[in-house]
Amino acid sequence: MTTAADTDTTVLVVGAGPAGLSMAILLARFGLDAIVVERRGGVNPHPRARSVNVRTAELMRQWGVLDDIEAASLPLPWTEQFVYCETLAGTEIGRVTTGVQPVVDGVELSPAPWLLTSQDRIEEILLRRLGDLPQVQVRWDTELVEVTQDGERVTAVLSGPSGTRHLTARWLVGADGASSKVRRSLDIEMDGIASFGTMINCQFYADLGPWTDHRPAALYWTTSPARNVFQKIDTDDRWLCQINYDPSTHRAEDFSTDVATDWIRRSIGPDLPGDFELRVTDVIPWVMSSTVAERFRDGRVFLIGDAAHQLPPTGGFGMNTAIQDAHNLAWKFAAVAGGHAAEGLLDTYEAERAPIAQYNADRSRDNSRSVGRIRRLIESGTATVEQKREAIWASARYGNWLGMDLGLHYDEGCLIPDGSDPPQVDDPVSDYAPTARPGHRAPHVPIRFDGATSTLDLYDTRFVLLCGAAAGGTAEDAPAAHPMLRVFRLGADLADPGGRLAEAHGISAHGAVLVRPDGHVAWRDPGSAWTSSVANALVALDALLMR
Repeated sequence: MTTAADTDTTVLVVGAGPAGLSMAILLARFGLDAIVVERRGGVNPHPRARSVNVRTAELMRQWGVLDDIEAASLPLPWTEQFVYCETLAGTEIGRVTTGVQPVVDGVELSPAPWLLTSQDRIEEILLRRLGDLPQVQVRWDTELVEVTQDGERVTAVLSGPSGTRHLTARWLVGADGASSKVRRSLDIEMDGIASFGTMINCQFYADLGPWTDHRPAALYWTTSPARNVFQKIDTDDRWLCQINYDPSTHRAEDFSTDVATDWIRRSIGPDLPGDFELRVTDVIPWVMSSTVAERFRDGRVFLIGDAAHQLPPTGGFGMNTAIQDAHNLAWKFAAVAGGHAAEGLLDTYEAERAPIAQYNADRSRDNSRSVGRIRRLIESGTATVEQKREAIWASARYGNWLGMDLGLHYDEGCLIPDGSDPPQVDDPVSDYAPTARPGHRAPHVPIRFDGATSTLDLYDTRFVLLCGAAAGGTAEDAPAAHPMLRVFRLGADLADPGGRLAEAHGISAHGAVLVRPDGHVAWRDPGSAWTSSVANALVALDALLMR
């Protein structure tokens, strides 16, 4: 079998966007070496994605970068609603209150918040974190030319500042975006709707305070005279305007900064002050898609992020799904590379992540359609105010997706079902019910242990077995049997200030829950005085890792 010593690096990551940089951070945290190559010369200054959902913020908290992300994010009031209006200065049609912060009825569901910042800031922060991790090299101005592989290694031909060279790796990860060279080299097709909206992203600077400061919002949708959405990027009067244009009447190449400036000014309002300043810095055309790759793996090559799926931006799940792809795959690389798991474990990446990508794409497309219905009513000239407001009310899922965020779960893959049913909620998109059912994200419960304040802090580079106080078996021997395992007895090893640990995980004093390094539950035994939950957990772990 090929080892890292037989190759230039263990993992070659193609692409240094949020997905590729997150993958590199994760690999380094597992002690694996990696090389990241990026055809650009540095971080793209265009803001692009800006929503950091709660689950992604939890990961960034674990990596030690959440404080920096929060410092670069908009204040909380800007996350609390969406506004629909004809122009920013004109008639307001209605608002949707968002329900994405993880506190519901006074109960904290996560130690991390939903945040709004920008992709360029996120990439800068992730790069700084990588600077502390010597296992990773980042090579800019380096483009993938060709990929070949055999049963032992991947060979990439790269073109960079020093010319063309060959680089070998045990695995290659394509994180190189929607037009992925990695995906195209493998002849992997995309399934779905390749184009259902033509857009122009315009980054600009202006003081929109007179029309926004009294009603801070995550999004301002306008319809007259152009279909736009305004998004505040940071506190320095930096904004993004996404123009939805009709390609039958306008060409993307016609959107110069002057043309974009005119569209934006008209969408703010017809009677702007004579001294109003608006500076457009860049204009980027793109096509809205909802597609998922027909497969996420080809031998030793894996796809993550936009290389594997393109999601409509309505909901902000594109970047988050990408980062969570990396989180799912990195620990599996580490388990196989460390000799703790068979290669077959890597097959569970696609089995788990492809359905999530499809679900997120479908729900994001639903959001886009709901906005389209609102706009068509407003533009019809015949709809009543009440009809318009009813359409806005009906779109409430867009802005209320906590269940979709924290309720994400896997139905098959590296998990052993326990026969239980998922928790019942009114709407799985909007409503979240914590559960430790196998496949689900393990619930957040406040604890006190060696600086940890949440059970989520325990799930990092190893499996964790949470045992009831009376669980049978020798817990002390478990880590020796499995170097990737940590064991905690509830009430003994972990302080439980609220007395909720066992109940939250659905186990008795005799039960146990096995949680994967990525925080998803792999196995659960509710507990019986007649069996050894710890011994059963060790058998389950062997089966999960296919050893």
